[in-house]
Amino acid sequence: MKYQLRPMEERDIPALAALERICFSDPWSENAFFAELGNPSARFMVAQDGTGLILGYLGLYHVLDEGYIANIAVDPLFRRRGIACALLSDAEGFARDTALSFLTLEVRESNLGAQQLYCRHGFSPVGLRKNYYQNPKEDAVLMTRSLKEEEAE
Repeated sequence: MKYQLRPMEERDIPALAALERICFSDPWSENAFFAELGNPSARFMVAQDGTGLILGYLGLYHVLDEGYIANIAVDPLFRRRGIACALLSDAEGFARDTALSFLTLEVRESNLGAQQLYCRHGFSPVGLRKNYYQNPKEDAVLMTRSLKEEEAE
């Protein structure tokens, strides 16, 4: 499957909000995405096929030398085709290029597939956030990938 990664644009927001509703029990609104368009600390990348269909996206915040992956979603019809890996690899490249020390994210404790994906990308579980998620209530596994250690190697 061919697709490209590119920065989020205003025209993507309705599709991203729809994808959020499919993927998450507490989805972001269109207004939440609009707010990120002008945020210099935010980097949202979209995976799009040749017809313009949004397949997935990743949202990353960076402050000083810290990176936080706030969102990653891939349309269920297009999962297991390398899209999440491409989005994560792009985020990792951005993190290295901007000299971030680490990337971190939260994932539902029951989402073992996502946790395995993150482990394959060098993330390790570093903690638990009790009752972090709602609908249903669930703990979050905090996962981090250190980038400074990679620099030293």
